[in-house]
Amino acid sequence: MFKVLIACFSKWDTSVELPYILKRAGCIVDVYCYSDSWFLSNSYYDKWIESNPEKDLYILDLIELIKSSSYQLVVLADDPLIRYMNEADLDEDTFKKILPIIKPENRYMLSSKMGLSLFCEKHNILAPAYINYNNIDDQIKLKTKLTFPVVVKRDFSSAGADMFISNSYDDLILKLNNTTESNNIMIQDFIEGNEIHVEALFYKGYLLSYQNSDTIERATNQFSYRTRKHYYKNTDLAPLLIYLGDTLGLNGFANISYMHRGNDYFLFEVDPRPNSWVAYSRFISDNDFSSGIKRIINGEYKMGYIDSPQKKEFIEVALFYKDLRRALWKKDLKGIGRWIFNINGYWRFLPFYDLKLSKRIFSEIWKEIFAPKWKKIFNYK
Repeated sequence: MFKVLIACFSKWDTSVELPYILKRAGCIVDVYCYSDSWFLSNSYYDKWIESNPEKDLYILDLIELIKSSSYQLVVLADDPLIRYMNEADLDEDTFKKILPIIKPENRYMLSSKMGLSLFCEKHNILAPAYINYNNIDDQIKLKTKLTFPVVVKRDFSSAGADMFISNSYDDLILKLNNTTESNNIMIQDFIEGNEIHVEALFYKGYLLSYQNSDTIERATNQFSYRTRKHYYKNTDLAPLLIYLGDTLGLNGFANISYMHRGNDYFLFEVDPRPNSWVAYSRFISDNDFSSGIKRIINGEYKMGYIDSPQKKEFIEVALFYKDLRRALWKKDLKGIGRWIFNINGYWRFLPFYDLKLSKRIFSEIWKEIFAPKWKKIFNYK
């Protein structure tokens, strides 16, 4: 049997449905996490291996677990864990088993936005121009190397944290001078165009399947996580993804973002981990991610990407837990109504295929949104 280990260090809900995808493909799924992890809120894992809450011991135990077990695929489910494992002292064979790339020479791009830009420069991949900003001495470079507007990012951050756009040099300097963390800041040309988000599955550098979308709704600002998307088929992306997977050595799931302007696709994000959207591939194409995993199990991955049409030309998809929370936060009555009245068939995205997961989600929504209001109304603690 094809054995997969999912390891999660942070208390992320992002990939909680991943075991379902893997079980549909016929995998044995073990999860390595804490007792309060979201991964224990699904019904589709075979074995839970409890992790040590102390970071260094977590890492050492995970390395020993993988060395002593016969997992064909290891999935690191959160960004901090990818960073920690990349910084660990690993021999080449262990690196290839654990990290989501099989080419250790490219490890500098893992968890690093500047590392990704450097990788793009080395391999002739179109990406926005950038500079590394560390202190006031770097401000002179800003006028000569970049064209405004620019986007400012911390080199390591998730979900758009601490990102902002500046339209002028003076505005940029003012914001940089007020930034508490001024080391390892990436300042990048802001490319005007259509942002395309991609979920993809690779194995040993081979692209197996992908799905692409435009954003309909985000949780808060323009850099926060997405809660509603439009999926459509862009065949221009296939050769770009095939080259990226082979050159980088991608191995597993990946979130990839391009900015499309004219005939150009600017690569600006590669997060080699699963996200919440991969579970919804079954609504989009017959070549979904479970089908891709089956091809890995059957040894057919070297056939590479096989084009498959979408079930419909445009498919609207929403994340129940995250989009309903967004609608409640913002008092978006239309957004709430979509879920109550099944507008656009939204009920098919409810996780009722897994009652254990459904119970956790409704419990979290109650605790976060409704319980505080209930307590306030009835004035009890």
